[in-house]
Amino acid sequence: MTPTSASPSLDAAPSDDTARWTPRLVGVLVALIWPTQMLAAAGILGANATSSVAQSFHTTHVAWFSLTFVLVTTLLTPFVMKLGDRYGKKRLMLVITGIGTVGDIIAALAGSFWLMLIGRAIAGCYGPFGALSFPAVRDIFPARLVKPASAILGSSVGLVGIGAPFLAGWLVDGWGYRGVMWFLTAATALSFVLIALLVPSTPPRDRQPGFDWLGGLVLGGGLSAVIYALGQGQSWGWADAKTLGWLGAGLMTLVVFAFVERSSAHPILDFTVLRRRPVALVLTAGGLAQAIAYTMPSLVILLALYPYIPGVSAGLGWTAQHNAAVGVTWNLVMFAAGILASRLMRRIDARHLWRAGLLLMGLGYGLGGFFHADEMELILTSSLAHLGSGLVVAGAPVLVVGVVSKDEQGLGSGMLNMLITLFGSVFTALAFAILAGHSVVQHGTAFYQDAGYDWIFWTGALLTAVPLTLSLFIPRLRDPAESDTAPAA
Repeated sequence: MTPTSASPSLDAAPSDDTARWTPRLVGVLVALIWPTQMLAAAGILGANATSSVAQSFHTTHVAWFSLTFVLVTTLLTPFVMKLGDRYGKKRLMLVITGIGTVGDIIAALAGSFWLMLIGRAIAGCYGPFGALSFPAVRDIFPARLVKPASAILGSSVGLVGIGAPFLAGWLVDGWGYRGVMWFLTAATALSFVLIALLVPSTPPRDRQPGFDWLGGLVLGGGLSAVIYALGQGQSWGWADAKTLGWLGAGLMTLVVFAFVERSSAHPILDFTVLRRRPVALVLTAGGLAQAIAYTMPSLVILLALYPYIPGVSAGLGWTAQHNAAVGVTWNLVMFAAGILASRLMRRIDARHLWRAGLLLMGLGYGLGGFFHADEMELILTSSLAHLGSGLVVAGAPVLVVGVVSKDEQGLGSGMLNMLITLFGSVFTALAFAILAGHSVVQHGTAFYQDAGYDWIFWTGALLTAVPLTLSLFIPRLRDPAESDTAPAA
């Protein structure tokens, strides 16, 4: 069948440059946006539910409520991206969302903290969804629409930032953590339904026999150990033997992984692709830039919600609902920037928009270090930073599309997601180390002083300079409408 703009085939992406948006394509994009951005919403909802979990189960180990999900997600991501190429992405989407729904139900019904963690671990199987959704765009959409669809899929996180804080406050205030868990159960189940009804089957990209189970376990295990050490470092102490031991074991495991892959007949990561300079530059720059874009807002929440105590705590002392209301401004800016980018990328080199986004993001956070004393200052500096973030999160998947072939898209998107998680964990650990160096402890609680918040903003700005510098060396991107068989130069 030769697809046309009037009747596009959704089992294989049509290449007709006259292809246009149709109700069916819009439905497919919505079906991919919902579960992809539910991961961001789950992070916001979970953060707001953490206090309720700790008080309900009387535990001092509540950090595991979020850490368990992240660790399982990290461990499974290499397998999910490879199995998606092997058996088709839609099939894997249905499997992981189905398992994730079961995990959310267990967590919602849990009568003990340990059963809660079991549920969260099972729900973590849904975490690698982004490693499937972005490659699926390239499989499903006409070549002309791949870049704008990818940009919209990435930038829709701005909508999550608008609604999720209000939803979290309503659920936690009315029903505690169980309200959050039941909402996540319903949302994940809806993801399953949307995928089943609206997302077409995608063709397998990897038809080679055999599977590198050992390589997947070594890679996922090494990354999980590193993230675990970073997640626990604040409570254990960064010089503690346990922190250094887990970190060292994780890094050593990643070194072992490199040797395992060399001897594997069917490596889970194709190093011939990852060693290509354009691919390495895009994945490193994209992973770090998005990690900053996603992590900084959660750190700004600390500034907003911590109390103002002269000489002790430099927080703004806002309520969660007030913070949500103020945050609408910059999240709207972020979403609008992403939508604008999705249109401009049809005519403007995505690299130029990406670099402009990084400049604005760095400038916004740099100014935020000087101006964050009240609502107006925070709105202006955060809006500038989120204007850049909208361009960054919209541009990152487009950059990946421009440096890998269609058969390599799953590998590229999966690696990008793993690096976002890894860099985000490193940045979070660094941020709390900075805050701890400018803190006052009273009645067992650490309160952060203004110098700590200053350096959080400035650190975000300084780290943004790294992907900006790397992006200067990214060569011309290939358009998906061009031949999609040869690797990028």
